[in-house]
Amino acid sequence: MKNEILQKAKKYFPAIYAIVASYLISFGWNWYHAKRDPIWKFALIVIGVWAAVYILYRIGKFLYKTLIKRLGYNDFWHNEFYDFLDRLFFVASLLFAIFFLKSDLLSIGYLIIILLVLFFILDRQLAKHPNFEAIQTVNRGIFLIVFVLFALNSGLQYYAHQYNIFESRHLVPNTLLFRSLSITMIWMIGLSISGFISLRLSPRRRWIGFGVWGVLFAAVMLFWVINIGILYFSGLYVNPVAFEHAKGAGMVIWNWLSFSLLIGYALCLAAIIYVIRKILRAFKVSPRRYWYFYFSLILAAGILVLFSTRSFYSTPEYSIAKNFYKYFTGETKEIVLSKELFGKLEKYGLFYKPDKFLVAQKDKIYSEGKNLLPDRLKNAKPNIVIIFVESLSSRFVNAYNGNRFKDLTPNFDKMAADPDTTVFKNVYNASTPTITGTLAELCSYLPPTGHEEIHKKKGIREFRLTCLPKILKDHGYSYSSYTTAVSREFSSKDTIFTGMGVDEVFGKEDLAKIIQGEPLSWGYSDHQMFPVLFDMMKNKSSDPFLMMLATVDLHFPYVMTKDLIKWKNGRSDVLDAVYTTDDAFGIFWDKFKNSELAENTIVAVIADHAIFPGGIQSSVFPEYAGKATFYDEIAFMMYVPDSVLPDKVETFSSSMDLAPTILHILGINSNNAFDGHSIFDDRDQYQNLVGMHEFGLFINRSDDKGGRAIDYGVPSQLDCPENLQSDPKAPLTLCELQEYYKWKRQVFEEGRLWNK
Repeated sequence: MKNEILQKAKKYFPAIYAIVASYLISFGWNWYHAKRDPIWKFALIVIGVWAAVYILYRIGKFLYKTLIKRLGYNDFWHNEFYDFLDRLFFVASLLFAIFFLKSDLLSIGYLIIILLVLFFILDRQLAKHPNFEAIQTVNRGIFLIVFVLFALNSGLQYYAHQYNIFESRHLVPNTLLFRSLSITMIWMIGLSISGFISLRLSPRRRWIGFGVWGVLFAAVMLFWVINIGILYFSGLYVNPVAFEHAKGAGMVIWNWLSFSLLIGYALCLAAIIYVIRKILRAFKVSPRRYWYFYFSLILAAGILVLFSTRSFYSTPEYSIAKNFYKYFTGETKEIVLSKELFGKLEKYGLFYKPDKFLVAQKDKIYSEGKNLLPDRLKNAKPNIVIIFVESLSSRFVNAYNGNRFKDLTPNFDKMAADPDTTVFKNVYNASTPTITGTLAELCSYLPPTGHEEIHKKKGIREFRLTCLPKILKDHGYSYSSYTTAVSREFSSKDTIFTGMGVDEVFGKEDLAKIIQGEPLSWGYSDHQMFPVLFDMMKNKSSDPFLMMLATVDLHFPYVMTKDLIKWKNGRSDVLDAVYTTDDAFGIFWDKFKNSELAENTIVAVIADHAIFPGGIQSSVFPEYAGKATFYDEIAFMMYVPDSVLPDKVETFSSSMDLAPTILHILGINSNNAFDGHSIFDDRDQYQNLVGMHEFGLFINRSDDKGGRAIDYGVPSQLDCPENLQSDPKAPLTLCELQEYYKWKRQVFEEGRLWNK
């Protein structure tokens, strides 16, 4: 009785395997691709696809048996292998569990495990074949090359995702897996075609088909070695311009990483040669029909994968090939600025070498001159603290506006009045909002990018520029940090600041472990943040450090702060926000001045950008309301212990001048790719200023009458001629600035703005 039950169960096992496998495929596929709300609709879709998959499998199994009979294959394929197909189908269906995994690394590992299981059960089944040695040789050779290719491509796709600055960190789950699978199947399709060619050749010439495939593979992998070097140092894929300027791009393409990878390349090549030789030897002992069967199966599977995933179009290989194709067919329009336009840009302190790969490379930051530090700090490394005050246009600070708003900023005024503080006037922001404004300040870089692209579209993860934190680290500063009230990931601050050389980026998640109580603003309020900064400074006071803090209370819409302090009974929400930030800063400033830190710490207070036009309310600035743009004079003050600097500087300058000015004060004169100048060096020679970002273009220049002429325009609204001609005698126009903006974006994407 027991044996009869077992026999019946064994009889129905194949059907159960196929039913369960069809369900796993349907449920996994639809879990990933279909909407699960409402649930009843999702259930109906799963059931419908389940039935379709099962029917298709049964039809396929029937066609298999019919074909095997007609071809006259031996009984093994009719009986043992035919019965084995259900089990093989079930194991293959386990691959669809990948759709439930959220980690690409976990998915890749899981796929490798399932492939290994498939290989071992298939290998064991083929051992029952009368001519098992020959067919096992084919099976093992094919699986071996699939494993090598998939493992290699998985590593390359993961590396490219980690380092490409235009790659979103928040990919759809399994994107990297499908990219790796797509590239692997393309190589396997090529191998199958080479195999078909080799099968048609004489035994002495069979190496030709595989040889062509191998040479192509070797060339692509060598290209990847170059690409890895470029990715590591620039965050960009290899591009045609890098080869056109091979001499200047050498340090970007060929570097210590590329050379070390050549060893890995040689090992990889050796592995592929070993596999190909193994396949060629197998050709001698295995009947051709086995190879035809496997190559046909690979071809079908490869085409199915490519059409079902379509992930190939997001791979680095496709992007690079497309860029080269468009470049050499003339589809990519190269933006070339005229000598006249470059000459105009030089009047704004913007110098480039368009004939070189590294267009902005300079040997030094400032011309040698007198020391800007007091004698006791000449051989020391003073700590540096930079406070980026949200939207603090100078018109709000009494030290700038002649006490227009009495007692609105008593603490910023206290710092300004300190005998060791320099107040910088006529400083205008080069970009906005916070992320591009801060990039301009720390990297002395006029960014042809915007908040929309960086944050909302997740378009840029980091900038491989040589910025203030990295230069300080190279000159003995052992620690740097950036603290923001909001999430580290907002506008990719975590990766962007890490890319600048910042050791630690603290966001709302980290501050929650330090600050007692809930966040009181858009994130933590300024009154919550400044005490954290002071404690961090005390804890690191034994080391030369750079610490940066970004405030938040003055962020639009100006009423988010729960611990807001009203100024004059709440006359204006903007002025309330300014007053609140000033009060929080005052508590910090008093603690700092009464501590030992004041003896060896430089403190710079600078706006991250000017206040947005919406903050210029008619009740506060009736003469300016409705005329405001995203550009304005910003507050910038710097305290240096025992300062030898002037109390006030009125040179027209840009927020891009922050980094070179600080480095000049410290006596650090290094290679750079800065757009700005030290205010204490030659900035006064270039008092014409420009600003750029996605919201508008800005020109602020001296006119013929000794005054200032200001032009402002939104790029999308400018009506500029297609073939722009620059008149060398006329001043810079907004259309010319827009053309420069486009050119700079192009060279940025080509990796030509990176420092050595």
